[in-house]
Amino acid sequence: MPGIQVFTHINRLVQGRGAVAQLAEEVARFQARKVLVVTDPGLVATGIPARVVEALGGYSTHVYSDVEPDPSIQTVERCTAFVRQQGFDLVIGLGGGSAIDTAKCAAALASNEGAVESYLGIEKIPAAGLPKIIIPTTAGTGSEVTNVAVLSLKDQHTKKGIVSRQLFADVAILDPELTLGLPAAITAATGMDALTHAIEAYVSRFHQPLTDHFALEAIRLIGAHLRTAVHHGENLDAREAMLTASLYAGLAFGSAATGMVHGLAMPLGGQFEVPHGVANAMLLPYVMRFNLVAALERYRDIAVALGEPVAGLSVRDGAERSLSAVRQLAHDVGIPTLREMNIPPSAIDALARDGLSNSRQVLPNPRKVTYEGLVGILEEAFAAPASR
Repeated sequence: MPGIQVFTHINRLVQGRGAVAQLAEEVARFQARKVLVVTDPGLVATGIPARVVEALGGYSTHVYSDVEPDPSIQTVERCTAFVRQQGFDLVIGLGGGSAIDTAKCAAALASNEGAVESYLGIEKIPAAGLPKIIIPTTAGTGSEVTNVAVLSLKDQHTKKGIVSRQLFADVAILDPELTLGLPAAITAATGMDALTHAIEAYVSRFHQPLTDHFALEAIRLIGAHLRTAVHHGENLDAREAMLTASLYAGLAFGSAATGMVHGLAMPLGGQFEVPHGVANAMLLPYVMRFNLVAALERYRDIAVALGEPVAGLSVRDGAERSLSAVRQLAHDVGIPTLREMNIPPSAIDALARDGLSNSRQVLPNPRKVTYEGLVGILEEAFAAPASR
């Protein structure tokens, strides 16, 4: 493979059943005194944040739960201001991608002046922020091991990302027991989000041997375990496999980047408030179809990882199996179509134009991205039959 490759990762990962019990020991490594736990109201209702506070023992701890799905820049500004005003010296992000991204940003920006919006883009945060420990309770975003946070720009009806080394967690704690109560619909959406990360990383122009390894292993685990995690949510083996798959997918796309599934999903979420994982899942087969001719052998590899028999098939026919496998998986876990989400076809032009502006996804995409190509992807997605 030509060129220089760079693989980035966090410093410390604590993983396993009951791993949250080690939280106080991890906090002690930073000599912290005052700890903020950033989460969301839905998770507070489950009692999981209370368990985390209990695991912290005698530390001065506050739970901050003013985080909405797909957090806005204003949400991050409020959380950052709270961190500064109250003098916290360590931030814990607990929950799904929304709480985690808010926590990552608040910890990083607590030591950096200026508007949050000024940090949108790549490597614009100059100074290291507060230490941060990330504890995911969903298996999908992989945000615990990436240097990315995605925020909603409500006034512009879109989403944009902050990418910075200052967003890397100092510690990630992955405890599958914390995912046991996750509802089936959220399990499905987050699992398909992880699958999207892995597939896009594997076919990315920026892929490399390490990202290939993690991406294919994530795809294999998701193909084998997502259905069970959705329909038998009490199955801890499936939950643990999905949390590991999300981790591997995060390690893959953290260095290889994502492509135009994400490039179109961000405006879809921003304009119509479609949950990120659902938006990815609805678009994934159609972006795969668009990209297929640019990466036939890689899509055949994806089919194999999803358990499809490709022996004796041509490379093209084997690659096609990856599309049918993804469509079947999405159907089996209950992912809706664009029409079922009441997205109007009249939005195609605006979605395509916004998607084309997302250079962070355009550049890694394996096939050259054009406005006409994005319109074609969206037209196919809108023509999809009902999922049920």
